[in-house]
Amino acid sequence: MVVGEDPNDCKVLQHLIPALHPGSCPEVKYMRKEVRLARATATLAPRLDRIKRLAQGHADTAKLAGVVIHVDLDAVTDENYDSVRRRITEEMRATFKECCPSALALSAYEMEAWLMLFPEAFPKVKPGWQLKEAERRRDLGRITKAKEHLAKCLGRPPYSVSHAPKIMEEAVKGGHVTARPAGNNRSFRDFADELAGWKKLG
Repeated sequence: MVVGEDPNDCKVLQHLIPALHPGSCPEVKYMRKEVRLARATATLAPRLDRIKRLAQGHADTAKLAGVVIHVDLDAVTDENYDSVRRRITEEMRATFKECCPSALALSAYEMEAWLMLFPEAFPKVKPGWQLKEAERRRDLGRITKAKEHLAKCLGRPPYSVSHAPKIMEEAVKGGHVTARPAGNNRSFRDFADELAGWKKLG
């Protein structure tokens, strides 16, 4: 079950998770309920409890195999990133430990910086979209306002968040998605590593 702030980001994860999941991946569904966690402090545990109840309800008669929560960090991968990831991850593990494994998709700065790890996918969606070599080499987790940055890089036709799921779908279809893609974004690697740990829990 995927939960997050935006349905487009959740749909991106629907394509991404099977490509990174250790072994056979169960059906990936997403919850059509907006969830915001990055700035939650005292209210974090109650929000996670609510997500757990909703996820179990969505699973219905099926077994809930795992929960992935997406959060846009809206910041770069600096020293604050570590503390935010640690805080949310620890709370998630405490909430879901008796139920199923969990993983935090904490994208820095936004999900668009993860999409930029797979430049070959962009022209598959719009033939005129190309990422320059300099963009491929940079630390994508340190791009402020990644959404606006990507839109500027791609030019016309203008990029929209609604394109994001198709971009990830093409990246997976083309065989470009691995836990260690050629580009650099630490927040993506951390998510891939956490998801890989599900194998030990299964």
